[in-house]
Amino acid sequence: MSFLDTKKVPLVLLHRHIAALPEVARYDLMLTPQFYVIKREALPLKYAFQAKKLAPSILEELTGEGTFSYEAFQEGDTWVFIAYDLPALADFLETKKGSIDRVRHLYFAEQAREQFTTPVALDEREALTLVNDTVTVVPKSLLQSAASFSPFDETFRPQKHYDLKRSYNSFLDTRLAAALAILLALLGLTYIAEGYRYHAAIATAESRLDTLLDANPSLRGAYARKSILKKYTAVNTSQRRIRDRIKSVSHLTGNDTQINALFVDTKGYRVTLTVPNKPKTVATLKKLAAAGGLEHLKIAAGKLETWGSFQ
Repeated sequence: MSFLDTKKVPLVLLHRHIAALPEVARYDLMLTPQFYVIKREALPLKYAFQAKKLAPSILEELTGEGTFSYEAFQEGDTWVFIAYDLPALADFLETKKGSIDRVRHLYFAEQAREQFTTPVALDEREALTLVNDTVTVVPKSLLQSAASFSPFDETFRPQKHYDLKRSYNSFLDTRLAAALAILLALLGLTYIAEGYRYHAAIATAESRLDTLLDANPSLRGAYARKSILKKYTAVNTSQRRIRDRIKSVSHLTGNDTQINALFVDTKGYRVTLTVPNKPKTVATLKKLAAAGGLEHLKIAAGKLETWGSFQ
């Protein structure tokens, strides 16, 4: 998240004979090959995270003992695999009056390979330059006496950086973790404030209602009646439907018709009657059923069936 790192910090080229690290709160490090091992492989990989997973096996013969961290980046069709001993690096920084807690971003000299075409002096005896197309620390004595040296400055800073602090201590950088903690704290305070505001608003409304009901006792009775009516309206409606259907079924009974089976609950009803097989009687029963709102009617073989739903 770049908005947390808007302040410029110095870029330091770290080598074994560096005098001391700058006395600033934060700085970026570019490691020389004295602090990492490297290997190139042409592999059909598409993403850096895939290459990073393969890095331990590819660099296994070069790393030896130590607690290594791994990175990988692509150069054309070739992947560059890098391993560095992070605890050892942290110990070295302590010897140079530095601290790994002050490192913001991490770079590798190999990322700025083109910049080292002209050697960069590390101290009176060593320089950093390209050997077999790889950034390498070499004695100055091996270079031509007339060789010119390039100053190390911001032009060497690669576009891609690695978060050393995050990989060493925790999943989140300190500043990012602090920003997230502040954001979560603000959200929590907002939630509490909104909850208190809604609670206060409800309490105020209830207080006003009680005051109004105390001033108007008759209104309190009406208010209570409305609450009870609302609660039991659904029950009354269901029971009324049951009563209406039973009343309609009772109109179908008589001297010639008798109920054989009756089933009624809150969901529906089903009734079976014995009826005479007379066209006139059947026509009368159909009219009574239609007038009583009975939904389904079946008359056959001296039996009448009616059923329906209360839903």
